[in-house]
Amino acid sequence: MWFSNLICYRFKQDVSYTQEDFEKALEQDIFRSCGSQDMSTFGWVNALGKHGQTLSHFSQNSILLCAKREEKVLPAAVINDMVAEKVEQIEREENRPVKKKEKDELKENILATLLPQAFKKSSLQFAFIDQESGWVIVNSASFNKAEEMMALLRKSLGTLPIVPAFANYDLDVFLTDWLTKFEAPEGFAIGNDAELQDAADEGAQVKLKQHDLASDEIKLHLENGKRVTKLALDWRERVQFLLQNDGSIKRVSYNDALKEQNADIPKEDLAIKIDADFILVSEEVKELLEDLTKELGDKDDL
Repeated sequence: MWFSNLICYRFKQDVSYTQEDFEKALEQDIFRSCGSQDMSTFGWVNALGKHGQTLSHFSQNSILLCAKREEKVLPAAVINDMVAEKVEQIEREENRPVKKKEKDELKENILATLLPQAFKKSSLQFAFIDQESGWVIVNSASFNKAEEMMALLRKSLGTLPIVPAFANYDLDVFLTDWLTKFEAPEGFAIGNDAELQDAADEGAQVKLKQHDLASDEIKLHLENGKRVTKLALDWRERVQFLLQNDGSIKRVSYNDALKEQNADIPKEDLAIKIDADFILVSEEVKELLEDLTKELGDKDDL
């Protein structure tokens, strides 16, 4: 239950959910497998997988959620080849050109024929809600996928008054200032990875990995007007991550002492271990975000 990427939202008002009501809401959009003519499906599954019985897992004011997506695998190249063969056959046998509208209809017919036999692939998307501080955290590197999950949650609950947590912050300014001064906020340390970009649109990028970010080379880039769009940070020597100027937090890793904290829980008690890991991770993430937003400004200014 270790979140490796964070897309963060905050509630615009206090919220309080009971598990009974929350479960009933999620049950409206429970996952179902793709039917013969479905390209994809998306819905809620047990938060703890085979180790749980409920769609939501409530633990210490936090709620763990899991959504499942199933998709049919139909390579575009295969479809296009079949359409091209059919078009060629019609043009040869009927001695006439095939127009775009007819090509689109041919493609739809081919898709309808192939869908029932198509292979399926599935993926899980996790998120948690912190009812105490009003965070919603999606374990995703993609805003689009996070928004898709939030749209499903909004549909289930009827309303979801959240906003992207860092939407109102000009993170470029903060990241550039921290690296220019080589001084991170209290509790944080600057790592060895960064990305710099010219202020002009589509400006040149400088990608740095395992680099001494205090070097004269980096100072020169900053003096020449490049802004920092990504910066690796270490929080209290417990969590390392890459903060991006779009507000996403990627490549989250946890120190060994943290990961081993629940290692003594027996394997036969895996549900207990998953719950313990969830409590541990959610608390760490919340503390990290509270420290970060404290430097960026009051959440009430959002």
